[in-house]
Amino acid sequence: MRERVKRFLKNMFYQDRVPSSIIFFGLEGIGKRELAFEFSKTLLCLEHTYPPCGHCVSCRHMEEFVKVEEEELYFYGEDKRGKKVFLYLRGGHPDFVYVKPEKGEIKIDQIRGVKDFVYLSPALSKRKVVFIEPAEAMNPYAQNSMLKVLEEPPQDTHFIMVSNNLEKVLPTIRSRSFLLAVPPLTKEELKSLTGIEDPLLLELSGGSKSMALKLKEDKELMQTARSILEEDMLTLYKKALEVEKWSLDRQVLLLKVLYAVIHNRYLELREEGLKEVLDMLSAGIEYLNKGIRLSLLLFQLKGGIKDVLHKGTLSGYQQGSSG
Repeated sequence: MRERVKRFLKNMFYQDRVPSSIIFFGLEGIGKRELAFEFSKTLLCLEHTYPPCGHCVSCRHMEEFVKVEEEELYFYGEDKRGKKVFLYLRGGHPDFVYVKPEKGEIKIDQIRGVKDFVYLSPALSKRKVVFIEPAEAMNPYAQNSMLKVLEEPPQDTHFIMVSNNLEKVLPTIRSRSFLLAVPPLTKEELKSLTGIEDPLLLELSGGSKSMALKLKEDKELMQTARSILEEDMLTLYKKALEVEKWSLDRQVLLLKVLYAVIHNRYLELREEGLKEVLDMLSAGIEYLNKGIRLSLLLFQLKGGIKDVLHKGTLSGYQQGSSG
């Protein structure tokens, strides 16, 4: 599945039909950033090849970028009041900037800094690349500012964005971008990348490498997710009381596991009820630290998925199969 995306990108590149803005979207931990970064290297590569050649000056700068400590890449500017503000990460490549959140969000001053960058002429490559990750971290002011750039994008600049939650990106930004869905990793790809063989763990990871590695270290959480999806309401009640004693980060991880599994099921069945459950889980992940009671959310969840998922979701696995 991953090779299919790469073939598509290769054809797009060699046909010289690369849009000014591309959003790589999909679940967290499935390799979107790596794919997007490799394509950014391609757009800047002096040998004009996909995959990028790896040995030209541009490629060497890009490879060095990922090896340097992040703090050494911080690039600052000034806001309208002359105050020093963080803009983005910038390494040795003069035509590449990496926009990331500061304290959880990408702010309007950062996008203003991007505007100053994009209207400069390329200094090394034939193009410039603005890499934004995650795109949904742009606050409303930043997104509206970005929209103005996308309405009249510079011809020599590409915006490569990565999103774990496309619904949080403004529809107007999405409509001006090429949306590239990155599929979850297959179980075989996960096995190859992580060395994990446990079928239950691979199922619950939902095609996410980062999720698989986290779950490998937290077997109780994995079993709890299975109980929520498969067991009766009495079992759910007991589990709900237990998970409310967990740390917030662990509770969020549990919801992400449930989201990953149900998302895979939704891709298979396209049931509208599952879409509603995914929306509920997404809201829970976002607002869990703002007072939502996890036990109530789990009861609502169970009511929404019992007809579709209760029978057979993970029933092929025996108790204790995760080791």
